[in-house]
Amino acid sequence: MNKSWLGKILLAAWCLLAALPAYAEQSLAQNFATKKNLTLMEAIQLATQNQPLLQSLDDAAAAAREAAVAEGQLPDPKLKLGVQNLPINHGNTLNFNRDDMTMTTIGVMQEVTPSQKREAASNILEAEAQQFHTEQAATARSIQRDVALAWLDTHEAQRKTTLYQRLADEMDAERKVAISRISSGAAQANDVLRLDRELSMTKDKLLTTQRDERRARAGLARWIGEASLRPLPADLPDLPTALNGEQAIVELEKHPLLENARYGEHVASSEVERAKTERLQNWSWEVMYGKRRSDLSDMVTLQVAIDLPWDRANRQDRRTAEKIILVEKARKLTEDRRRELAAELESAKADWDLAQAREDEHQQRLIPTVQARLELTQAGYAAGKLTLAEVWEARRGLIDVELEHWSILADRARAAVKLGYLLNSNQFKGSQP
Repeated sequence: MNKSWLGKILLAAWCLLAALPAYAEQSLAQNFATKKNLTLMEAIQLATQNQPLLQSLDDAAAAAREAAVAEGQLPDPKLKLGVQNLPINHGNTLNFNRDDMTMTTIGVMQEVTPSQKREAASNILEAEAQQFHTEQAATARSIQRDVALAWLDTHEAQRKTTLYQRLADEMDAERKVAISRISSGAAQANDVLRLDRELSMTKDKLLTTQRDERRARAGLARWIGEASLRPLPADLPDLPTALNGEQAIVELEKHPLLENARYGEHVASSEVERAKTERLQNWSWEVMYGKRRSDLSDMVTLQVAIDLPWDRANRQDRRTAEKIILVEKARKLTEDRRRELAAELESAKADWDLAQAREDEHQQRLIPTVQARLELTQAGYAAGKLTLAEVWEARRGLIDVELEHWSILADRARAAVKLGYLLNSNQFKGSQP
């Protein structure tokens, strides 16, 4: 192969490698554009389906129920083998046939735990199994909230990215027109320089919002994996929040976190009942058969053993007092959880009221004002009274207001999500955009 052919092959390979990144980026963009939109409801469903965290709590509840069955049974009997009264000196050392008292034994022993004790231990594990189920419900609710908030963060960042990209594209096009008008005197170089500054600031904001979108999608991927890369709908879903004060209190009492705390009290109360059964005596029985030398009679032994709780005041009664104190602790934790949820509710209501008030202000005054200013500036530029930089300043002002407006809408939706999390509403079952 001559050098000219080798050079052509190397050049072709270099061109192919140089084109691969652009082709890959274009393919990713096309795949992103053709993917079905990921709605809020779908994101929540994906997060709660086949969720290892929720499944682990199911396993914990199942394990507690299995242990409850085992705790309700008597202990396994014991097989006993031995040698009794075997001589070790005076010429009869280790001789099985010289002493009348020597015998080999086999026996069975059974410890008997009172049924009340076994039932109390089983009840504790059943209560723990129920507590795991309420913990699963609380975890599922928190996952729904976290997924919804991550979805809203992604939606807000995606919307801002789209707005900044549109603004940058329009500025690029307008800059080309302005450059072409400089030679004819219809535009000044200073206008282009101002436009370059606005364009640079816009691209800087675009890079920041792209970073924010990547971060938000990473948070969404924590729960739904690759589905987080799908595009989101253009509009936010309508999340209802209408609940009166009395209804809010009723719904707050049904929150899974409070249910879980109340089951914690139930577990603690079951521990008290088991501690009280410790005053009941365990006992055991044993039957043993002893084999002696052939000219002597074999022996049968029957024994019964009974526990003697002689220091109840400092042992069993102290244990019962300990468990009673732990019940009081569980009740106080339930009350603390109730206060925590009430505080979160008031905070979410404050966020909602603020977002709604800001939305009203934007819709009624701010947005119409900046739109009218842009129209007047464009008219002044068309009449030759204003510069292109002033037009772009007004347009940038409108974009900034639009971005702030989307942040307000996202904040209002976040407040609605938090209210739904606290008040057990069916907001995620409504229509989706």
